[in-house]
Amino acid sequence: MSSFTSPSRRTVIRGAGAALAVGALARPVPGVLAHEGHGTPAASPEASPAASPAAIVPVVGSIDELPLKNAGKLTVHTDEPVYEPWFVDDDPGNGKGFESAFVYAVAEALGFTKDQVEWGRTAFNQSYAPGEKPFDFYLAEVSITEDRKKAVDFSDPYYAEQLVVVTKKDSPVLEARSLEDLRKFQFGTQVGTTYLTYITDKIKPEKDPMVFDTNADSLTALENGTVDLGIQTLSIGIYNTTIQFQDLALGGLLPGTQGDGMGLVFEKGSALVPFVNKAIAEVIATGTRDALVSEWIPVPPGIFTYTE
Repeated sequence: MSSFTSPSRRTVIRGAGAALAVGALARPVPGVLAHEGHGTPAASPEASPAASPAAIVPVVGSIDELPLKNAGKLTVHTDEPVYEPWFVDDDPGNGKGFESAFVYAVAEALGFTKDQVEWGRTAFNQSYAPGEKPFDFYLAEVSITEDRKKAVDFSDPYYAEQLVVVTKKDSPVLEARSLEDLRKFQFGTQVGTTYLTYITDKIKPEKDPMVFDTNADSLTALENGTVDLGIQTLSIGIYNTTIQFQDLALGGLLPGTQGDGMGLVFEKGSALVPFVNKAIAEVIATGTRDALVSEWIPVPPGIFTYTE
Protein backbone atom coordinates (compact mmCIF):
# COMPACT_ATOMS: atom_id res chain seq x y z
CA MET A 1 0.00 0.00 0.00
CA SER A 2 1.09 3.55 -0.49
CA SER A 3 1.22 6.49 1.85
CA PHE A 4 1.24 10.27 2.14
CA THR A 5 2.49 13.09 4.31
CA SER A 6 0.01 13.27 7.17
CA PRO A 7 -1.62 16.70 7.73
CA SER A 8 -1.03 18.24 11.14
CA ARG A 9 -4.71 18.22 12.07
CA ARG A 10 -4.60 14.46 12.48
CA THR A 11 -3.27 13.09 15.76
CA VAL A 12 -1.13 9.97 15.74
CA ILE A 13 -1.99 7.58 18.58
CA ARG A 14 0.95 5.46 19.70
CA GLY A 15 1.57 2.10 21.31
CA ALA A 16 -1.85 0.42 21.40
CA GLY A 17 -0.73 -3.11 20.64
CA ALA A 18 1.80 -3.32 17.83
CA ALA A 19 2.63 -6.97 18.47
CA LEU A 20 -0.30 -8.28 16.43
CA ALA A 21 0.93 -10.14 13.38
CA VAL A 22 -1.28 -8.41 10.87
CA GLY A 23 0.76 -5.25 11.28
CA ALA A 24 3.35 -6.85 9.05
CA LEU A 25 0.77 -7.23 6.30
CA ALA A 26 -0.09 -3.53 5.99
CA ARG A 27 2.92 -1.97 4.34
CA PRO A 28 3.12 1.85 4.32
CA VAL A 29 5.46 3.79 2.07
CA PRO A 30 7.27 6.95 3.25
CA GLY A 31 6.26 10.20 1.58
CA VAL A 32 3.92 9.01 -1.15
CA LEU A 33 0.40 10.16 -1.93
CA ALA A 34 -1.99 7.32 -2.63
CA HIS A 35 -4.00 7.29 -5.85
CA GLU A 36 -7.26 5.71 -4.81
CA GLY A 37 -9.52 4.69 -7.65
CA HIS A 38 -7.37 6.10 -10.47
CA GLY A 39 -6.46 4.18 -13.57
CA THR A 40 -7.90 0.89 -14.78
CA PRO A 41 -7.85 -1.84 -12.11
CA ALA A 42 -6.19 -5.07 -13.11
CA ALA A 43 -8.88 -7.10 -11.39
CA SER A 44 -11.80 -6.87 -9.03
CA PRO A 45 -12.85 -9.41 -6.41
CA GLU A 46 -16.36 -8.98 -7.76
CA ALA A 47 -15.40 -10.36 -11.16
CA SER A 48 -17.15 -13.57 -12.17
CA PRO A 49 -14.88 -16.60 -11.92
CA ALA A 50 -13.60 -17.98 -15.20
CA ALA A 51 -15.40 -21.23 -15.99
CA SER A 52 -12.35 -22.87 -17.54
CA PRO A 53 -9.15 -20.99 -18.40
CA ALA A 54 -7.81 -21.38 -21.91
CA ALA A 55 -4.33 -22.74 -22.52
CA ILE A 56 -1.50 -20.25 -22.06
CA VAL A 57 0.52 -19.66 -25.22
CA PRO A 58 4.13 -18.41 -24.85
CA VAL A 59 4.55 -14.81 -26.01
CA VAL A 60 8.16 -15.31 -27.19
CA GLY A 61 9.70 -17.93 -29.42
CA SER A 62 12.46 -18.81 -26.96
CA ILE A 63 13.58 -17.75 -23.49
CA ASP A 64 16.93 -16.96 -25.14
CA GLU A 65 15.26 -13.77 -26.42
CA LEU A 66 14.72 -12.52 -22.86
CA PRO A 67 17.17 -10.16 -21.08
CA LEU A 68 17.56 -12.19 -17.89
CA LYS A 69 19.73 -11.81 -14.81
CA ASN A 70 20.75 -15.45 -15.12
CA ALA A 71 20.66 -17.20 -18.49
CA GLY A 72 18.00 -19.88 -18.73
CA LYS A 73 16.42 -18.96 -15.40
CA LEU A 74 13.64 -16.62 -14.34
CA THR A 75 14.79 -15.12 -11.04
CA VAL A 76 11.87 -14.00 -8.88
CA HIS A 77 12.12 -12.54 -5.38
CA THR A 78 9.54 -11.90 -2.69
CA ASP A 79 9.48 -10.78 0.92
CA GLU A 80 10.33 -12.83 4.02
CA PRO A 81 8.06 -14.01 5.46
CA VAL A 82 5.10 -14.16 3.09
CA TYR A 83 1.49 -14.82 4.01
CA GLU A 84 -1.72 -16.41 2.80
CA PRO A 85 -3.63 -15.99 0.56
CA TRP A 86 -0.70 -14.72 -1.51
CA PHE A 87 1.62 -17.60 -0.59
CA VAL A 88 1.17 -20.73 1.50
CA ASP A 89 3.45 -22.04 4.26
CA ASP A 90 5.95 -19.21 3.60
CA ASP A 91 7.12 -21.24 0.58
CA PRO A 92 6.89 -19.15 -2.60
CA GLY A 93 8.05 -22.01 -4.80
CA ASN A 94 5.22 -24.43 -4.05
CA GLY A 95 2.77 -22.87 -6.51
CA LYS A 96 0.17 -22.37 -3.77
CA GLY A 97 -1.37 -18.99 -3.03
CA PHE A 98 -2.41 -16.34 -5.54
CA GLU A 99 0.98 -14.71 -6.16
CA SER A 100 2.96 -17.95 -6.28
CA ALA A 101 0.52 -19.48 -8.76
CA PHE A 102 0.41 -16.24 -10.75
CA VAL A 103 4.21 -16.20 -11.13
CA TYR A 104 4.18 -19.71 -12.56
CA ALA A 105 1.45 -18.69 -15.01
CA VAL A 106 3.54 -15.68 -16.13
CA ALA A 107 6.60 -17.91 -16.36
CA GLU A 108 4.67 -20.32 -18.59
CA ALA A 109 3.63 -17.42 -20.84
CA LEU A 110 7.31 -16.46 -21.11
CA GLY A 111 8.26 -20.02 -22.10
CA PHE A 112 9.75 -21.25 -18.80
CA THR A 113 9.10 -24.57 -17.14
CA LYS A 114 8.42 -24.61 -13.40
CA ASP A 115 11.93 -25.85 -12.59
CA GLN A 116 13.41 -22.87 -14.47
CA VAL A 117 11.93 -20.43 -11.95
CA GLU A 118 14.35 -19.58 -9.13
CA TRP A 119 13.01 -17.87 -6.00
CA GLY A 120 14.89 -15.58 -3.66
CA ARG A 121 14.13 -13.15 -0.85
CA THR A 122 14.47 -9.37 -0.71
CA ALA A 123 13.05 -7.16 2.04
CA PHE A 124 9.87 -5.40 0.93
CA ASN A 125 11.19 -1.85 1.33
CA GLN A 126 14.37 -2.76 -0.56
CA SER A 127 12.42 -4.04 -3.55
CA TYR A 128 11.60 -0.52 -4.72
CA ALA A 129 14.71 1.25 -3.41
CA PRO A 130 17.09 2.72 -6.01
CA GLY A 131 19.89 0.57 -7.34
CA GLU A 132 20.73 -2.67 -9.08
CA LYS A 133 18.50 -5.63 -8.25
CA PRO A 134 19.34 -9.32 -7.81
CA PHE A 135 16.03 -10.37 -9.42
CA ASP A 136 14.33 -10.26 -12.81
CA PHE A 137 11.21 -9.14 -10.99
CA TYR A 138 9.79 -8.99 -7.49
CA LEU A 139 6.29 -9.32 -6.09
CA ALA A 140 4.80 -9.07 -2.61
CA GLU A 141 1.57 -7.06 -3.07
CA VAL A 142 3.61 -4.01 -4.08
CA SER A 143 1.30 -1.11 -4.94
CA ILE A 144 2.21 0.92 -8.01
CA THR A 145 2.88 4.56 -7.05
CA GLU A 146 4.40 7.53 -8.80
CA ASP A 147 7.00 7.91 -6.05
CA ARG A 148 8.19 4.31 -6.37
CA LYS A 149 8.37 4.61 -10.15
CA LYS A 150 11.16 7.16 -9.71
CA ALA A 151 13.45 4.37 -8.47
CA VAL A 152 12.14 1.19 -10.14
CA ASP A 153 9.99 0.09 -13.07
CA PHE A 154 6.66 -1.68 -12.71
CA SER A 155 4.77 -4.09 -14.88
CA ASP A 156 1.19 -3.41 -15.82
CA PRO A 157 -1.03 -4.07 -12.76
CA TYR A 158 -1.87 -7.72 -12.23
CA TYR A 159 -4.41 -7.27 -9.42
CA ALA A 160 -6.20 -4.49 -7.57
CA GLU A 161 -7.85 -5.43 -4.31
CA GLN A 162 -11.03 -3.91 -2.96
CA LEU A 163 -11.21 -2.45 0.52
CA VAL A 164 -13.70 -3.58 3.14
CA VAL A 165 -15.05 -2.14 6.39
CA VAL A 166 -14.14 -3.96 9.62
CA THR A 167 -16.08 -3.27 12.81
CA LYS A 168 -17.44 -4.98 15.96
CA LYS A 169 -20.02 -7.74 15.62
CA ASP A 170 -22.58 -5.74 17.63
CA SER A 171 -21.81 -2.34 16.05
CA PRO A 172 -24.45 -0.09 14.44
CA VAL A 173 -21.87 0.35 11.67
CA LEU A 174 -23.22 -2.94 10.28
CA GLU A 175 -26.49 -1.19 9.44
CA ALA A 176 -24.78 1.31 7.10
CA ARG A 177 -25.31 0.83 3.38
CA SER A 178 -23.71 3.95 1.90
CA LEU A 179 -20.63 6.11 2.34
CA GLU A 180 -22.95 8.78 3.70
CA ASP A 181 -24.12 6.35 6.42
CA LEU A 182 -20.48 5.70 7.39
CA ARG A 183 -19.51 9.35 7.77
CA LYS A 184 -20.95 9.78 11.27
CA PHE A 185 -18.76 7.07 12.81
CA GLN A 186 -15.27 7.34 14.29
CA PHE A 187 -12.67 5.81 11.98
CA GLY A 188 -9.30 4.49 13.07
CA THR A 189 -6.47 3.48 10.76
CA GLN A 190 -2.70 3.30 10.25
CA VAL A 191 -0.71 6.42 9.45
CA GLY A 192 0.71 6.82 5.97
CA THR A 193 -1.39 4.25 4.13
CA THR A 194 -3.93 4.05 1.32
CA TYR A 195 -6.45 3.18 4.04
CA LEU A 196 -6.14 6.67 5.52
CA THR A 197 -6.14 8.30 2.11
CA TYR A 198 -9.36 6.50 1.15
CA ILE A 199 -11.06 7.51 4.42
CA THR A 200 -10.16 11.19 4.14
CA ASP A 201 -10.51 11.64 0.38
CA LYS A 202 -13.37 9.29 -0.47
CA ILE A 203 -15.49 8.75 2.66
CA LYS A 204 -14.84 12.19 4.20
CA PRO A 205 -16.06 11.40 7.74
CA GLU A 206 -17.52 14.04 10.04
CA LYS A 207 -14.85 13.31 12.68
CA ASP A 208 -11.13 13.34 11.94
CA PRO A 209 -9.91 9.74 11.81
CA MET A 210 -7.77 8.56 14.70
CA VAL A 211 -4.40 7.63 13.24
CA PHE A 212 -2.14 4.93 14.70
CA ASP A 213 1.46 3.89 14.21
CA THR A 214 0.57 0.41 12.94
CA ASN A 215 -2.35 -1.47 11.46
CA ALA A 216 -2.27 -3.68 14.53
CA ASP A 217 -2.70 -0.65 16.80
CA SER A 218 -5.75 0.47 14.85
CA LEU A 219 -7.32 -2.98 15.18
CA THR A 220 -6.68 -3.01 18.92
CA ALA A 221 -8.39 0.39 19.18
CA LEU A 222 -11.35 -1.04 17.30
CA GLU A 223 -11.55 -4.07 19.54
CA ASN A 224 -11.46 -2.00 22.75
CA GLY A 225 -14.03 0.52 21.51
CA THR A 226 -11.75 3.52 21.02
CA VAL A 227 -12.91 3.73 17.39
CA ASP A 228 -16.02 2.45 15.63
CA LEU A 229 -14.56 1.03 12.44
CA GLY A 230 -11.56 0.73 10.18
CA ILE A 231 -10.90 -0.40 6.64
CA GLN A 232 -8.69 -3.19 5.34
CA THR A 233 -8.06 -4.94 2.06
CA LEU A 234 -10.54 -7.76 1.59
CA SER A 235 -7.98 -10.53 2.19
CA ILE A 236 -6.68 -8.94 5.41
CA GLY A 237 -10.21 -8.13 6.59
CA ILE A 238 -11.16 -11.78 6.21
CA TYR A 239 -8.09 -12.75 8.23
CA ASN A 240 -8.95 -10.16 10.91
CA THR A 241 -12.51 -11.40 11.35
CA THR A 242 -12.12 -15.17 10.94
CA ILE A 243 -8.74 -15.93 12.51
CA GLN A 244 -7.34 -13.01 14.45
CA PHE A 245 -10.32 -11.61 16.37
CA GLN A 246 -13.51 -13.32 17.56
CA ASP A 247 -15.52 -10.13 18.10
CA LEU A 248 -14.88 -8.33 14.82
CA ALA A 249 -17.00 -8.56 11.67
CA LEU A 250 -16.86 -7.51 8.03
CA GLY A 251 -19.11 -4.71 6.89
CA GLY A 252 -19.43 -4.08 3.16
CA LEU A 253 -17.00 -3.61 0.31
CA LEU A 254 -16.01 -0.04 -0.49
CA PRO A 255 -16.35 1.34 -4.03
CA GLY A 256 -13.17 1.22 -6.10
CA THR A 257 -9.93 -0.59 -5.36
CA GLN A 258 -6.75 -0.11 -3.37
CA GLY A 259 -4.66 2.47 -5.21
CA ASP A 260 -3.56 1.84 -8.80
CA GLY A 261 -3.12 -1.88 -8.32
CA MET A 262 -0.21 -4.19 -7.63
CA GLY A 263 2.67 -4.51 -10.05
CA LEU A 264 5.75 -6.66 -10.53
CA VAL A 265 8.87 -4.67 -9.60
CA PHE A 266 11.89 -4.39 -11.93
CA GLU A 267 15.25 -2.71 -11.81
CA LYS A 268 15.00 0.77 -13.33
CA GLY A 269 15.42 0.54 -17.09
CA SER A 270 14.86 -3.22 -17.26
CA ALA A 271 14.41 -4.40 -20.85
CA LEU A 272 12.38 -7.34 -19.56
CA VAL A 273 9.31 -5.23 -18.71
CA PRO A 274 7.60 -5.29 -22.15
CA PHE A 275 8.00 -9.08 -22.39
CA VAL A 276 6.47 -9.57 -18.95
CA ASN A 277 3.62 -7.18 -19.77
CA LYS A 278 2.80 -9.36 -22.78
CA ALA A 279 2.89 -12.42 -20.53
CA ILE A 280 0.57 -10.79 -17.97
CA ALA A 281 -1.84 -9.86 -20.78
CA GLU A 282 -1.81 -13.50 -21.94
CA VAL A 283 -2.50 -14.80 -18.42
CA ILE A 284 -5.41 -12.38 -18.09
CA ALA A 285 -6.80 -13.07 -21.57
CA THR A 286 -6.90 -16.82 -20.97
CA GLY A 287 -8.94 -16.37 -17.79
CA THR A 288 -6.14 -17.84 -15.67
CA ARG A 289 -5.73 -14.74 -13.50
CA ASP A 290 -9.44 -14.56 -12.71
CA ALA A 291 -9.52 -18.27 -11.92
CA LEU A 292 -6.67 -17.76 -9.44
CA VAL A 293 -8.53 -14.83 -7.85
CA SER A 294 -11.60 -17.03 -7.43
CA GLU A 295 -9.51 -19.84 -5.95
CA TRP A 296 -7.36 -17.86 -3.54
CA ILE A 297 -9.14 -14.55 -2.87
CA PRO A 298 -12.86 -15.34 -3.08
CA VAL A 299 -15.46 -12.79 -2.01
CA PRO A 300 -17.45 -14.00 1.03
CA PRO A 301 -21.02 -14.92 0.02
CA GLY A 302 -23.65 -12.26 0.60
CA ILE A 303 -21.29 -9.31 1.03
CA PHE A 304 -22.55 -6.00 -0.37
CA THR A 305 -20.89 -2.83 -1.72
CA TYR A 306 -21.62 0.57 -0.17
CA THR A 307 -23.28 3.09 -2.46
CA GLU A 308 -21.52 6.42 -2.99
